[in-house]
Amino acid sequence: MLVARGVDEEARQLQRQGALDLWLSCQGQEAAQVGSALAVGPSPTVFPSYREHAVALLRGVTPGELVAQWAGRTFCGWDPRRLRFFPYTLVLAAQTLHGVGYSIGQRLQGREDFTVVYVGDGATSEGDMSEAMNLAAVESASVLFVCQNNGWAISKPAGEQMRTSLAERARGFGIESARVRGQDPETVFSACSTAAAHVRRERAPYLVELQVGRIHGHSTSDAHEEYRSGEDIAEAKAADPVPAYVARLSGLGLVDTAWLDSVDAEVRELRERLMKEYA
Repeated sequence: MLVARGVDEEARQLQRQGALDLWLSCQGQEAAQVGSALAVGPSPTVFPSYREHAVALLRGVTPGELVAQWAGRTFCGWDPRRLRFFPYTLVLAAQTLHGVGYSIGQRLQGREDFTVVYVGDGATSEGDMSEAMNLAAVESASVLFVCQNNGWAISKPAGEQMRTSLAERARGFGIESARVRGQDPETVFSACSTAAAHVRRERAPYLVELQVGRIHGHSTSDAHEEYRSGEDIAEAKAADPVPAYVARLSGLGLVDTAWLDSVDAEVRELRERLMKEYA
């Protein structure tokens, strides 16, 4: 979570300096990403949307490879087959059908490979998401849908997008689901471990809706102060999972200052490397 935060901060700086064309921050969603990625383990193939930076780093994507695509230097930046982490998808919800189709294709070839599809709440309003959930349910595809619901589809609040939770909508398609708060990585890990066990055991889809906060705008080109209240932004910052988890682990005596200093040094080195390469 700390490494993802550092890379995110540096990428935001690089975008402001003109080194990157765009950046979509994951700040406020690190716990949801790390908890879910650790719960499913390294074997499932991941189909991300466009802000799963912490998941990418856990899968072995280097910060340089991650940032390269946003600088327009590569089409992807990493080997998706080797890392089992496919390219980012900026076309909303397109990856949902890719993930379901990939899972079905693997099964037809006798490979029991389950897929994880990350999606935001805004993308669930796209027809592709409904088609993907229906196809996954009908074909009993081994797919875990992970929705990070940060309450905003760019400037459209969740309350104006849907009348029910996404977890309820999934059950309407015949998909088992759960809805949990995504600020605590341990809570996320537990929920996603249960979900992954279901997918593996039943060879059927599952959806986890994680309620998270969005600290920054939808992207670096989004002036979220124009449509979000100061209270809403302050609330998201107050619920920041990174300092909260640091404080919790420190209070329990599970991490100490020396360990945190070593992580800070690692993050500084990563940021300096990115700065030298792209600034």
